[in-house]
Amino acid sequence: MLLYLIRHAEAVELGSHGAARDFDRPLTPNGRDQARALAHAFVRLNLAVDAVVASPLVRAHQTAVELLTVWQPDGRAVTCDQLAPERLKPGKLSDFLAAVPGDRVAVVGHMPELGNYVEWLIGASEETVPLAKAAAACVSFKGDPAKAAGKLHWIVPPNWFM
Repeated sequence: MLLYLIRHAEAVELGSHGAARDFDRPLTPNGRDQARALAHAFVRLNLAVDAVVASPLVRAHQTAVELLTVWQPDGRAVTCDQLAPERLKPGKLSDFLAAVPGDRVAVVGHMPELGNYVEWLIGASEETVPLAKAAAACVSFKGDPAKAAGKLHWIVPPNWFM
């Protein structure tokens, strides 16, 4: 299995554009561009994605939708509450992802939880995998995702594909 772990793209600041709650913060126009540019980079590199799983927060869901406009125009993102801030339980998230159809799954979430999850997957020390907004990491597994069972192949920041 391959997991593409993607931090949501750039979002508006809390309190602007009608975003009274952190949950409701939408992407900025630049954030939408970031997500589409990342998706196009995957296409150029022939990196196939079978499914997209996203946090329920607006900015993560919108990032997933922008990715899907390039990858699977008729596709829909699967929502996973384990990807919401302060909800991460790595074992439960791994079980959820293992049940998603396909061997190549894009996962859209937030920092610091997404970085913590990558660290858990590859057996790295805490706070060693920072992900910028719209950055992506690729982790592979011989089977299902599990603690320290993954191999980190790459991390790309947005300035690599923008």
